[in-house]
Amino acid sequence: MGHRFKRGEQSQLKEGDFVFAKVRGYRPWPARIMYKDNRSTYHVFFYGTSNTARVGIYQLYEYEKHKARLGDVKRRTSSAFKSGMLHIENSQHQRKLDHGYLKAKSEYMAARKRQRQQEESNSENTSSALDKIEVPFVHITGDTDSE
Repeated sequence: MGHRFKRGEQSQLKEGDFVFAKVRGYRPWPARIMYKDNRSTYHVFFYGTSNTARVGIYQLYEYEKHKARLGDVKRRTSSAFKSGMLHIENSQHQRKLDHGYLKAKSEYMAARKRQRQQEESNSENTSSALDKIEVPFVHITGDTDSE
């Protein structure tokens, strides 16, 4: 599939952008960026499954640019993927009503705040609190890379 972004283009993506995100073993999935790390990794919310994950810049595809190729629901057997495509399309037109994304983002930001507070109270801890946030990832089976 090739790289989605050339070096130096990482700043194009920002919080709230609609993308397809690729996780090892699964096809690119409709998603939205919740937060950008300082290391060219992004935390994304997956439509259709409501899962979240941390992915690198090279695992992201701009949604509109790749929708025809990656968003073809006729070739997909997974109802979760079809549901995700419908959800992302609706969310683009009604961003303030994107409750699943907003809830996941709020929970993530609250976890980050708790980690920062814990790190401040444990000042002898030198590792980054953000490195310790584990975001569970579970994908719906039946829509993997291998068919």
